[in-house]
Amino acid sequence: MKTKPLSLAVLLAAALAAQPAAQAADTTLAMEQMARIVLNLEEKPSEDARLTLDDIAEDSASTYNERILASSIKNLDKKIRPDDKATVLKVWTSPAASETEREMAKILLRFNEKPTAEARGALSQWVER
Repeated sequence: MKTKPLSLAVLLAAALAAQPAAQAADTTLAMEQMARIVLNLEEKPSEDARLTLDDIAEDSASTYNERILASSIKNLDKKIRPDDKATVLKVWTSPAASETEREMAKILLRFNEKPTAEARGALSQWVER
C-alpha cells in the first residue's frame, strides 16, 4: 500500500524534472538561432541577426510557426509590432506549435526592450543543449 503513493510521487517528480529536457529536445536549429539572437537583443536586432532571421523565414525546412517568429523578431523595435502581435498570439495558443515555439511566442509578446530574467533562463537552455 505504501509503495503506490511513493511510486506516484517518484513518477511525478521525474516528469517535472524532465520537462526542461523535453523542451530542449524539441528545440530545432532555427529555434536555437532565434534564442541566441533574442538573448543578445537590446531594443532591435543587429544587421547580422536580421540576415539570420531572413534565412530562417525563407527556409522551406523551417516550420510555419518558426517563420512567423523569425519575421516578428526581425521586426522588433523595443516591443513587438502591433501588426505581428496577432500572428504571434496564434502561435502561442496553437496546439500544433511545439513547446519551444509557444514559449518563444510568449517571450516575444512580453518583450520590452530586452528579454525578462525568466525569458533569459528559458532561452539559455535552448542555446546550451
